[in-house]
Amino acid sequence: MLSTPKTEQRKEKHYAAIRATVSMNEIPTVLPPLIPEVSAWLKKNNITPDGPPFFQYLRMDNNNQFLSEVGFPVKEPVKGDSRVRSGSFPAGTYATLTYTGDYKHMKSAHMALDKWIKENGLKEKHRVNAEGAEWGTRTELYITDPQQEPDPEKWVTIISYLIED
Repeated sequence: MLSTPKTEQRKEKHYAAIRATVSMNEIPTVLPPLIPEVSAWLKKNNITPDGPPFFQYLRMDNNNQFLSEVGFPVKEPVKGDSRVRSGSFPAGTYATLTYTGDYKHMKSAHMALDKWIKENGLKEKHRVNAEGAEWGTRTELYITDPQQEPDPEKWVTIISYLIED
């Protein structure tokens, strides 16, 4: 189930994350285990998450490999290490929608948001070069913890893309 897409203004938001390069097929097996790893790092460093976990897609190369980040929002910038990095979602206008359902069908939610952006005369912040596409930010914010809610049809995810001003 999809909500009606909308735009919203957001302030800069800091995060701590682990970066990984994955294919589309590897996303379900490689990225989810990074969530507890980042969570443990935050706990070890006495940092409280300021929101639910996310996957962020930064780039897709010509071989369909995604440069991704898995992490948690935090209130202040953090000092990362060789594994966990500090970053921030830029301030700006975001196109968002809420998807409720099993993660395996989330691609259709991304396609719906892409379509809505185009139909409404908006433009996602991105650039295409010889190596592939780089996005301003494409993020999946996982509102529902599958450990707490076993029914995948009740999982809630907010998908957002940074829009050009």
